[in-house]
Amino acid sequence: MSDIYHRLILPAGRSIVPGRILHAALLAVFLSAMGVVPALADDPIDIDFPSEPLISVWEHSDKVDIAPMIKEVGFNTVWTHDKPYDGKMKLEDTLMYRHMKTPGVKYIIAKIERGIWGWKFDEAMRHAAWIAELSLTHKEIIGLYLNDFYEETEETAKGGHSADEFRQIIAQAKGINPRLAIWAPCYPPGDLDKPYDFDIDAIIFSFYDTTQLQNHEQLLDQVLKKFPGKPILGSLYLDAGSEHRWLTEQEFKGLMDFFVEKVNEGRLAGIRVFRVESLIQRPEYVIWLKESLSKLKRP
Repeated sequence: MSDIYHRLILPAGRSIVPGRILHAALLAVFLSAMGVVPALADDPIDIDFPSEPLISVWEHSDKVDIAPMIKEVGFNTVWTHDKPYDGKMKLEDTLMYRHMKTPGVKYIIAKIERGIWGWKFDEAMRHAAWIAELSLTHKEIIGLYLNDFYEETEETAKGGHSADEFRQIIAQAKGINPRLAIWAPCYPPGDLDKPYDFDIDAIIFSFYDTTQLQNHEQLLDQVLKKFPGKPILGSLYLDAGSEHRWLTEQEFKGLMDFFVEKVNEGRLAGIRVFRVESLIQRPEYVIWLKESLSKLKRP
């Protein structure tokens, strides 16, 4: 796990490598003495985060063998899903562990599931604590994802986690491992108007509404301005939209090439594809994906 190192991410998206941390600290002391206090939105993020781009995929079915696709495409990160921790569940019996042990997988991002899909608040709290504790000794676990976030808070009448409950879930994890990144989605354009006044470290800029695909450049600019200094992943669904249609070749290649370009520029921290099973069902996407990723500048 040598690719993980502690870094401070600046609002412009640049990072202070360890050799410059002392200089940054002295500068902060000097500014404080002069009475200059930076705004909270500009404060650096203090999390453990990989130095290489996250080339990630999601698969939540335990019936899907991800190993062949991980090898063929070169994914290094998996967003994984398990039942809520019940106090007795062993790591070795989880889908997360199976994914963690898949050759080629370096990083794991675990999930807190939606209340409307059956996760009670106490289960989410217990699971957050369990993941945070595991992340202290299993450095592959680099993040905790709050699934569908604002959409969940808007459906509390159906059992969704409320904003206050999400604050408690985040605090639970942060109290155990403050360097574990808390991830939340931003679905453009609707979520761009939401405050995101939570202790969130990283963002999934996720295209699900196919009517917004042509606006991807403008929307990314808005996302970068809204979340200065936070790691952002570009995400796309192969089968998306209210009509649940497959992306066309032009749509897929256009968005994926755009994401790769922004990763190369340092504006995005990586990409996410939903999901392995979809890639298996439609192998032409694998060909197109590999073509786009061949343009990625790797360390």
